[in-house]
Parts: sequence; C-alpha cells; structure tokens
Amino acid sequence: MALTHNTDKILVPEGIYADARGRIIALPEFPTAHAMIIESTVGAVRGNHYHHHESHLMYVVSGRMIYLEQQEDGEMLLLDVEPGGAVVSPRGLAHATVFPERSVIAVLSDVDRGGDRYESEVVRVDPLQHQVDISHLYSGPQVTP
Repeated sequence: MALTHNTDKILVPEGIYADARGRIIALPEFPTAHAMIIESTVGAVRGNHYHHHESHLMYVVSGRMIYLEQQEDGEMLLLDVEPGGAVVSPRGLAHATVFPERSVIAVLSDVDRGGDRYESEVVRVDPLQHQVDISHLYSGPQVTP
C-alpha cells in the first residue's frame, strides 16, 4: 500500500490572540453542528471507521495525534499532528487516530452526533494502523476497546 505524508492537509488556527490573560485560538473555519472534547491516554486508538454523511475537524489542543486516512485511490495518508494543528476527516474516507502521548483534541462535526446517531452513522473497517508502518512515530502498546 502506498503511503503519503501530505502535510498540506494539516490546518493551522485562523488566528491566535495573546495578552497578559492568556490566549484565544480561532480554530480553522468549519461548518459545525456538534462539538466535543476528546481526552486520550497514551497509545489510545480511535476511529477505524468511515462516516456515511459526516465530516469532522480534529484540532489537537495538547499531546500528539497520528492521523491515518485511506484515500479513494487506496493510498494511505499518514500525518503527525502536533498541538495547534488540525485535520479534516472527509465523509466516506476511512480514518483512524493513534495518540502516542496523553492528548486532548477538540472535534467539530458538520452533523449532530447526539444520542444513537453517531453509531448508526459509522462503518467499522480493519485497523488502519496495522496496514502501514507507524513505528517511526509510535511503537508502544496500542489501547483499543
């Protein structure tokens, strides 16, 4: 399987405004119907699915996120996203995340994920992190449900 590292897919905040009180970070523009904060332990694996109708933006607040996305042509996109970086998971493309350290991400979804809607929206896939070598980014134990 071919592997790409297109860092152009990592988005940066629209602006960071700082003063003596702290910072305000303007996230990249994204149509939002639902927002959440996700906290992950070292080695946590999330995703390994695609969405029928939803796209979502994932912004790394702290920690680090390895992002995998299977492209329509079968190539695997692999990104190492650090704090302040964001990626958009388009609808219909399988994606997964691996967190090599304790991490916090903010997720903005263009579809309301409340109630049972989330699970009925996703289609599970074979683990993407087993289809490419990510050992240069993380080689520790992986935590899955």
